[in-house]
This record gives sequence, structure tokens and C-alpha cells, in this order.
Amino acid sequence: MTNKIPFPRNYERFIELGHKAVQENNLLEALNFFEKAYTIIPDFSLNYFIVTLHLELGHYKRALEVASEMKEQYYSHWDYRELYIQILIKNNKFTQAHSIINEQILSEQEENTNKLSSLRKKFRYVKLMHQQFEPKDNKEVRADLLRLGEYDYCEQFSIVKKVVQLPQEEFIDIGKHILLNNELHNLVRSWVLEEFSSCHYQETLEYLWWDQQKYTIIPATIGNPLDCGAYQRIRLFLEKELLNEDLFLLVEILEELRLHFALLYPMADQVIKNPTLWAISYIIFSKPAAAYKYQLYNQWRELKEIQKIQGELRTDIESFLS
Repeated sequence: MTNKIPFPRNYERFIELGHKAVQENNLLEALNFFEKAYTIIPDFSLNYFIVTLHLELGHYKRALEVASEMKEQYYSHWDYRELYIQILIKNNKFTQAHSIINEQILSEQEENTNKLSSLRKKFRYVKLMHQQFEPKDNKEVRADLLRLGEYDYCEQFSIVKKVVQLPQEEFIDIGKHILLNNELHNLVRSWVLEEFSSCHYQETLEYLWWDQQKYTIIPATIGNPLDCGAYQRIRLFLEKELLNEDLFLLVEILEELRLHFALLYPMADQVIKNPTLWAISYIIFSKPAAAYKYQLYNQWRELKEIQKIQGELRTDIESFLS
């Protein structure tokens, strides 16, 4: 059948042959043709075809990889979102699946009530079956999570990312302990807190923040580290100052900025009272001569305080990477 293709990169021909193979129930051959077409024009309808074929063939991991390339499109409509949830469940990504279901509950429309009820039942059943026949890998993940303090900071972060493999109840139980574990780097605790937020967890939690003091929060109300107003204002100022003048420096500062806001999460807005001066401080750290450009005059004392905090944040990042 392949010999009939006059031009190997002919998109329409690959699509035609793919549909013909589906009609002949030759799913592997159909998948091959659709994937070739997808390399030419990676549109959503073709992505959807490829994902459903992978599911039909039992290629669950590959289905998730392909679907994740167009996650936003799958989120755009309930039917597509339902398929994406099913793919997550097939891959035992229970925390992520539960998060999307919770989002749907918050914005639930009447016509989707029956679908959502059915999906929740299916989710519970699959999760219970998974717990009953739990893979050995998950037991090892749980054991590693319970002794995170024995690992260095980078290893902690690598291990804690596996927490999403666990059933929702276990993630919540272990996650609460992680949030209060002073042996862990704050970036590790911050990442787990963000997972609680993405799951729309609505109960009050205790959280050990960057200053090693305990605070109470409701994760569903805090968004992610880059949602806060201070980050948006600092970024806008940096882009205005550096986008056309020093793009390399802009990229470098923005990378550092993301890490700093992860450390300050979820209280960056309370710490950063003067976003413009914070942005200027980042620039001055890399280009000291730039201080003369901004005519700071009476702001030197405030700038010194900001530089002190930024210095402590840099020290924390260095301790994580060392």
C-alpha cells in the first residue's frame, strides 16, 4: 500500500490511506499513515485521531505523550477533556485526573452532569483496582517519599515529583507531611503546595514557608507562583527595559525570577511591596552601572533591603543546586 504514494510527504494522501486502513481494521497501518501526516501538519483533529488509535491499541503512555502536545485544545471542550481524563486514568495519573475533574465540578454545566457522574464512578473504580493490585514501583515511591530527608536537595525534588503517581488520598496524606518537613528544601515544599493548588484542595493546610515559620492556607485560593501581581509587574518592567537592549540578560533574569517566586510562594505579594524597585535591583545586580540610569535618590535604603532579600534567595538556590 505504501508504494501507491507518489510523493512521500503528501499530507492528503497519508490521510486518505489512514482512513482506508481504519476501514480495513488495520489500526497499526492507519496509525503509521496518520503519524506521517501529523509530521507535515500537526493539527488537533489529527492529534485526536492518533490519540484514539493509540488508546485502541493499548499504547496508553504514547497516547498521553501525543495528547499532551495539545493539552489546551483538549481542555477547550468537555468531550475532549473527558478523553484526556481517561488517558490520565489509563496511565494511573490519578492526581492530575482528579484535578481536572475538580475543575469541571467548579464550572459544571447541567448538560454534563450525567457524564461527570459516570466519569467520577469510573475514576473511583479504576483507582480502587489500582490500589488493590498496586505496582511495585508505587510502593517504592511511597517509601522514598517517607524518607525524603535522607536525600540531598536535588534528589528530593526528583523523588517528590513522583508523588503524582499515588492515589489522591495518599498524595494528600504524604503531601501534608512534606509541607511541614524542615529537612526539605523550600522549593520541594513549594512544588507540593502547587500540586495541592492545582487539585483545588479546599481545606486549610499548614505550610512551612521560606522563613521557616508555619502559616495556614487554603490551596484552592492561591493559584500558581507566577499568578501573583508582583511577578506580572516585575516581568513587564524587565521586558520594557531589556527586551530590545539586552535579550540575553532578560532571559537570564526571568529564569532567576521564576525560582525566586517559587521560593516566596504563596506570599510573594506580601513580601514585594515595590515591584519596580525589585526589577531595578535585578538589573543592577548584573549591571551595577545601571544604577545611575534610574535616579534612585531617596530609595537607596529600600533598595538595600531588597538586595538583601534577593541575596538570601540566591543563596537558597545555590544550596539547592550544590
